[in-house]
Amino acid sequence: MAALRVFVLGATGYIGSTFLDLLLRKESTSSLYTFRALVRSQEKADKDIRPQGIEPIIGSLNDVALIENEAANADIVINFADADHLASTQAILRGLSQRPRWEEGRRRPILIHTSGTGVLLDGANGQFASDTIYYDNDITQLNTLKISQPHRIVDVEIIDPALVGVIDTYIVAPPTIWGFGTGRGNTNSIQIPAQIANSLKHGQAMQIGKGLNIWSKVHVIDLAHFYISLLERTTQEPQDPNEVYPLGYPLPKNEDAYYFVQEGDDFAYGDVAKEIAKVFQGIGVNDSGAVNGTAPEEETAYWPEGSNGLLGGNSRSKAVKAREILGWEPKYTDFVGYIGEEIHRQKDLLDGKKPRHHQHQHQHQHQHHEQREHQGEGNQGRHPQQIQQDIAPKW
Repeated sequence: MAALRVFVLGATGYIGSTFLDLLLRKESTSSLYTFRALVRSQEKADKDIRPQGIEPIIGSLNDVALIENEAANADIVINFADADHLASTQAILRGLSQRPRWEEGRRRPILIHTSGTGVLLDGANGQFASDTIYYDNDITQLNTLKISQPHRIVDVEIIDPALVGVIDTYIVAPPTIWGFGTGRGNTNSIQIPAQIANSLKHGQAMQIGKGLNIWSKVHVIDLAHFYISLLERTTQEPQDPNEVYPLGYPLPKNEDAYYFVQEGDDFAYGDVAKEIAKVFQGIGVNDSGAVNGTAPEEETAYWPEGSNGLLGGNSRSKAVKAREILGWEPKYTDFVGYIGEEIHRQKDLLDGKKPRHHQHQHQHQHQHHEQREHQGEGNQGRHPQQIQQDIAPKW
């Protein structure tokens, strides 16, 4: 069978670049897939995409005709880009629905879409914890999510029953992602770095409200390995009704598309603030050990727009399918250690210093001794951390 054609959106982002880095290290990848990736500039195409053997497609998520055409000529689309960009998602679905049927390749294409457990948020504003946990194998529970929830308006397009038998759709909804990415592109997360950046800005550990709200979490490398496992398993789904399912039953998809990806115990954002305060004491940023909790009306004074919802709500999930069906086992657990490393990274950048080597990245390099030789790489692994890069990415 010919190599499957994969179109990737968000290839230089935090998740997408790490996924591609790990997938392309596998010896079998070059014979199984060919890749094309949407990228916003020629500079990124030449610097981050072509060197990996991926064909760059210059454009943005607003170029819906381009995206539709690329999807129409792909066996698989993997979307790591904006989880709330409805028009590009609709373009992907139109393209995949209209694609020609080749003698070789998939007759029923695949979409792996990245959403997030922001879809579970409850508007707590840090004032209370929640005992509500969402399970990705509980369709009845997930169907209670309102269309007004973050990401949901896009997600419902992907779980549309009309797509059954036309496109195999899967939604990956990560929780708070932590750790340092390994790919060519952004290597930093959003939520924890944003809380740290605001704390450094104000010289005091910051939290939303009382910091009682709870989230689930996952390391970016564990998350990338999940995407690889899901990709490999989706391509094994039978294309003919007479074929036998590898597990004896269909892989959950379409109306049962959600896959959560969570490791270990959940955490409260107030505990993150306490750890920030502790580290601040040790490095001389603030000796008080105190945490400043902000009220909703203070958001514009202390936080980027939308922080009350993103850092102040409850979002708890359980990755049942990942473990029971795909056998996914997360390896990274030192969440507290990461908080300290991220504080030091940001502080070094603010002080005009070269950020120190990250312990988690170092551990990953030793686990993957087959990693390619570095070419002008900085302390973060494959690429130097650029001082001009935002200390904490935009929302």
